[in-house]
Amino acid sequence: MIKKSGTKSSTIQVKQTEDGLHLADSILWFDAQANGELSFISTPDLESNPKVPQVIATAETVRILEAFRRKPNALVCQYNRPFSIGRLRMELLPSGCVLGGASLYVEVDGGRLLYAPNLQPQRVPTVRQMQLKKAHTLVLAPTQADPNLALPNRKREKDRLLETVQSMVKHGVYPIILCDPVGTAQEITKLLTDHEIPVAVHDVIAKINKVYEDSGSKIGPYTRFTRKYAKQKVTLIPIRGHIGNSRVSNLPEAPILGVQGVLDETISLGSSRQVAERFVLGTSFDGPEMRDIITAVGPKEVYVMGQFAKRYAAELANIGVTVKPLFVNDQPTLF
Repeated sequence: MIKKSGTKSSTIQVKQTEDGLHLADSILWFDAQANGELSFISTPDLESNPKVPQVIATAETVRILEAFRRKPNALVCQYNRPFSIGRLRMELLPSGCVLGGASLYVEVDGGRLLYAPNLQPQRVPTVRQMQLKKAHTLVLAPTQADPNLALPNRKREKDRLLETVQSMVKHGVYPIILCDPVGTAQEITKLLTDHEIPVAVHDVIAKINKVYEDSGSKIGPYTRFTRKYAKQKVTLIPIRGHIGNSRVSNLPEAPILGVQGVLDETISLGSSRQVAERFVLGTSFDGPEMRDIITAVGPKEVYVMGQFAKRYAAELANIGVTVKPLFVNDQPTLF
């Protein structure tokens, strides 16, 4: 049900399913792979392959998906360019996380909703900075387990990573860096090449780097990883799921540094290759930042998605805003 303007509340009802979120009484879905006729894609997820008849996405998100043979039928939209489909008036806003990452602002029947599952409040040099907009209803998907714990400062963690790599290279050691292939890998590539450190990247990362470069992001000089050409280069490898033909046995014998997006992320190249040192470059907001986001948007109602929804809803129960966890078929999890 969508409540009309002029009623006591202008909040908008949404429903969680096993495949995305649905805006009540409308054709619009959010991050659905197969459900519905029209779905908004918030971020280029390499694990997904949208089969919805039509998707709403940025050009950069579509290009990244196409680089991995995904061919969504896309209504390509730019940031900050409002458009309408039927009674839905919509606008894409930069999420600040990755190239092409977006939140979707929706106006319908007097209600205003901001669907913003992934937001990066801290400045990332390779993408546009996060934008927010006032809304009656806000949808968030926290990825950090503890609602009260702040992530390490990104600048200090990047400085620590750079100093660690520089010290190793000075002694003739060229580490392997495990990191998220979308967003974090490009940020690290730029960080290292800006300081004239030679870099080789896995093929998956190279494909995404190319989209960043074609979109105007200056990442710096790097080479594609092969065992033959990776000597005396710091090597960037995807943190999970995308090793492809570059098997662990083909990687050089070198210390492994892990760059994780959440505090409790598991990163490994197998039992025989242990991570020597870990760094945290948050890929989305932490608990304290989530409170700041809610204050900035000024909603009457907040929906919380994801595996930590129940815990966040409980922690935020006294902030003066209605906070509801979203579960599939309205059935809460046990924990």
